[in-house]
Amino acid sequence: MTNGSIDALAAYTTALIASADSTHRAEDRVLYERHLAMAARMFVAAHHDPTGRALRQLVEEERRSYGRSFLSDSEGDRTASAFEAFADFVSRNPGKG
Repeated sequence: MTNGSIDALAAYTTALIASADSTHRAEDRVLYERHLAMAARMFVAAHHDPTGRALRQLVEEERRSYGRSFLSDSEGDRTASAFEAFADFVSRNPGKG
């Protein structure tokens, strides 16, 4: 995992935590927990697969998850933007994990 990957994943995870902590929508809390669990899986994948293949697969799985579920309000917007920035970084840097 490169420093850029760590920074991008940390920014996404920070947005998830902040949004989960500040949302007033109970129905979104379980979605934030699922996204946080996936962020942990992405961190592990990035460390254990030097090809980056496992991380890219998880990123695509998470992208589909965002397409099926909707996080409300500004918290949801902040989280989705942070994820897209991370996903874009991963797709621009194949094999770097």
